[in-house]
Amino acid sequence: MLAILLCAAPLLAAPALASAGMLERQALREVLRGQARAAHSGVVPLPLPEPPRAGAAAAGGELARIARSDAPERLLVGVRAHSDLDAVAAELRALGAAPERFEITGVLAASVPSGAAAVAALRDDPRVAYIERDRTLRTAADQFDTLDPFTGLKYTWAYDTVRAGEAIAAAGGGSAKTVAVLDTGLDVNHPEFVGQVASTVDTETGGGDVTDFVGHGTFVTGLIAALDGNGLGGKGVAGTTKVMAVRASTNGSFQLSDLIRGIEFSIRRDAGIINMSLAGQGFTQSHARALEAAFFNDVLPVAASGNNAENGNPIEFPAAAVGGRQGRRGIGLSVAATKPDGSVASFSNHNDFVSIAAPGASANFCDFGVFSTLPPSTTPPWNEGGCPRLFIGSAGEQYAYGEGTSFAAPIVSGLAALAWQVESRLASEQVADVLVRSADGGGWNEFTGSGVADGMGAVEVALAYDVLSPRARGRTRRRGNRLRVIVAASTDRTLEGDELAGDVTYGLLVSRDGGNNFRVVVGRRPRPFSRAVAIRGRRLNVLVSTACDANGNCGVKRLGRFRRRR
Repeated sequence: MLAILLCAAPLLAAPALASAGMLERQALREVLRGQARAAHSGVVPLPLPEPPRAGAAAAGGELARIARSDAPERLLVGVRAHSDLDAVAAELRALGAAPERFEITGVLAASVPSGAAAVAALRDDPRVAYIERDRTLRTAADQFDTLDPFTGLKYTWAYDTVRAGEAIAAAGGGSAKTVAVLDTGLDVNHPEFVGQVASTVDTETGGGDVTDFVGHGTFVTGLIAALDGNGLGGKGVAGTTKVMAVRASTNGSFQLSDLIRGIEFSIRRDAGIINMSLAGQGFTQSHARALEAAFFNDVLPVAASGNNAENGNPIEFPAAAVGGRQGRRGIGLSVAATKPDGSVASFSNHNDFVSIAAPGASANFCDFGVFSTLPPSTTPPWNEGGCPRLFIGSAGEQYAYGEGTSFAAPIVSGLAALAWQVESRLASEQVADVLVRSADGGGWNEFTGSGVADGMGAVEVALAYDVLSPRARGRTRRRGNRLRVIVAASTDRTLEGDELAGDVTYGLLVSRDGGNNFRVVVGRRPRPFSRAVAIRGRRLNVLVSTACDANGNCGVKRLGRFRRRR
């Protein structure tokens, strides 16, 4: 039962799509993005369920525990429609809270004086979809372009292992896609990051100060964006690709609301990729909404699989929510850590949702691992008994070795940016597919997914990837308040020299509220079809036919807007 819940977890954000798979969601995204472009809006709000409405949906064990607590609680409240945010926020203010609105995901975050009072006030409100606690996550923890005499390997061995140099050259030096790093901040004065930081934000204050008191965020960012060829020590795998430093913690512990806030900030600032080198057990509906919002805005989430394989090997999130099951397509990538010989690190979580692996561990020494940047005078939180070794560069800058899936994830994020650069028409989940297809594995397994990431291999797959959608075709015939919908055959298309995805499937989406929310009426039909549809409600009914190929390229055609006749 657990595997079923986890596999479906990203769909929890939109119960109206609970029976929909990836292709249906890709088709819906195409419709919503078209509407956003027509409205001159760059952001697609997460599609939320439409009426009929009931009371708060989180009426399980957690809600009962909150209801028994007279103590202050940090809560996340999901609304059933974006238009409900104002009214529910007013209820929270009446309880003595100062709610924060997450407009894209349809969630309110609030610290309430009494959990019991909040549940009593909200649980029967039909505008409230769920009430849950705001949970805590944690970090999943050129002078050096030479051999380390202690290990016999180059300090920057990870860069070479994933063929980053070749990929950077093929991408013209870097990517136009920005990588948002949700972490403990960044030492913006480290000389490796000169000209590499697109923007900064602290999720708590909203300000631009992202001083890294922990060191984790600076280490992660260096693996993506430390400049090569500047006479210093680091070599980020993404070349001149810019990063967005999003400080979501000052001590290595993250509230879920910080994660949501960081994802929304990244979406609004047009990040292409969000790196999340953090993990926690348990998955919430707010978690699901935030990740699904990234998908609908064509943003790729990349997450560390977790470092607890030797501590019970629990399923950890957000990685297990974004990685596809057993190598199949997901909305993002779950990343495991490997040693220099390509074998999995003993601490790296393994499960059905691991997508891919990247360097993140030493062969057998605790003071070795992947090499990256640190703030000055910072002792990394993964320091134990003299491990890892620290290094001071010629300009006084600091570096260290580190181990963890936290440090494998940014390598994959950086390579994803390069693959996206050579084929900008890829959708976010297609970029993930490119990385998975090109990994140096030879088949999927639960330890390293499809294998170790290969930057140049990813570039080559991206250059030949079919990115053209079939043209959707269809028509309607009306008789009274019933429609006969005929969805016609489509032929898949591709560019000369590219692969042809093929396997066109057909579908039908229907909105009963003028096009704000859609549900899947027919999905993944292998052949054209005819379907009777009743016109319902007082608002306009909008019908859209879809045709999607095996790569998830979806053509959509609006078949008409119909109002019920009396």
